Amino acid sequence: MNDTNFLREGLLLQNLPVYELDIPYIHSILFTIKQTQVSLAAFPYLNKEAPIMTVDKELLR
Repeated sequence: MNDTNFLREGLLLQNLPVYELDIPYIHSILFTIKQTQVSLAAFPYLNKEAPIMTVDKELLR
């Protein structure tokens, strides 16, 4: 089953209306979420690390 049919069937199962022009947008959002999950799996404790900050002494004057 291709992505378009999968999304359409998923919407229909939840009794949501299917707008054909929205299918690529929904696919794009789901793809972005999946990419983010892959990054989080590679670096699961990234949110616990302190960021590195460099301060230019000239800016403090």
